[in-house]
Amino acid sequence: MEISQQKRMWIYSFIGMVTTIVVLAFARLSYGVVLPFMREGLQITYKEAGILGTVISFGYLSMVVFAGILASKWGGKRTMLLGTMLVTVGFIGLTFTPSYWVAVLFMFVLGVGTAFTYTPLISLLVAWFPTKKGLVIGLTTSGVGVGILLTGVIVPYLSSVYPIIGWRFSWALFAFASLIVLLSMFLFIKNPPTSTTASSKDEQSNPKDIYKNKDVINVSLIYGVVGLAYIVQMLFVMSFMIESGISVTVAGQLMALNGLLSIFTGPVWGHISDRIGRKKSLILTMAFTLTAMTIPIILPTLIGFTIHILILSCTLTGLFTLVQASSMDQVKPVDMPVAFSYATFYFAVGQFIGPTIAGWLIDDFGGFQQAFLFSSICLGIGLLLTFKVRSSQTPKVVVESNVSG
Repeated sequence: MEISQQKRMWIYSFIGMVTTIVVLAFARLSYGVVLPFMREGLQITYKEAGILGTVISFGYLSMVVFAGILASKWGGKRTMLLGTMLVTVGFIGLTFTPSYWVAVLFMFVLGVGTAFTYTPLISLLVAWFPTKKGLVIGLTTSGVGVGILLTGVIVPYLSSVYPIIGWRFSWALFAFASLIVLLSMFLFIKNPPTSTTASSKDEQSNPKDIYKNKDVINVSLIYGVVGLAYIVQMLFVMSFMIESGISVTVAGQLMALNGLLSIFTGPVWGHISDRIGRKKSLILTMAFTLTAMTIPIILPTLIGFTIHILILSCTLTGLFTLVQASSMDQVKPVDMPVAFSYATFYFAVGQFIGPTIAGWLIDDFGGFQQAFLFSSICLGIGLLLTFKVRSSQTPKVVVESNVSG
């Protein structure tokens, strides 16, 4: 039984990783790479292009809490299949979109599909492997780094070979990858025993009680801070480096290094947290992330940005892993989908408002340093909140017996 469970963990973690590549890296983070070519192909302005990016976040934000509630009642697998189908439809729609407004519609579909896929996925994995939640979440989130690397190679290559319609081929390739993930989910993923037993359903808490849980709110606030700081750094660090006199080539190489290193940090920090405890690991990663964010403010040079990228790439994905695991440590196993989706709502809000605030600071208050200072202040507040995080409230023995049974 132990060997079977071990094999299941690696199979599910691999499917989780490729799912993350599709629904986070391809569906959300690839847009910045596809944008220059898509903007030219659809003849849209930068303002319209910015709205497209906002629409994805709005689709995600509007459905992420509902996705957790649906997963707890409908089952994680069925919710994930629905979400991945929506993501596939979004990719196909963008492949053949004839105009800007049609693209707006399918960008929204991508955001909704991501919400219905990612939060139920994490909840399902944690329900199967409660004592390894840090590791399995880390392995799953490593797909972000892999996806960023793949996007950085695939999209420019297709656009150079097919200058006019290369961006459409990129979306088509993403759609094909999404279909493969959808098939893999259908064939190999099963709901954990705890999500199908009557006793588990009877134990489910009212979502309002979870939303009022002070420990869940504390972790959710931390996740919101991380989401805000991450999106600001991701969107503006390249421009910050170029404005500071670093060549486009060198800046691109640093970004590639960031993607490469971030592949491994999620599993590493997840495993560490399973050993030394979530709270200690969370404090460490938040402190390192805060330090990394302040360095370009003080030292906006090649050395400063190199240190910034090195530290951040070794901690930020791990920070995602730890906050996600911590959000589910605060509640019973059966309530994990709702708690995680609620925390992710805060993350989505942070990502939604971050670019607007940072853009305003950059345009009206003197440049990129102010935007990074704002992110650093937010991370400082997040660091203080990590000291209030409580350890898991669920006895491991009880959870293991439910899962094994």
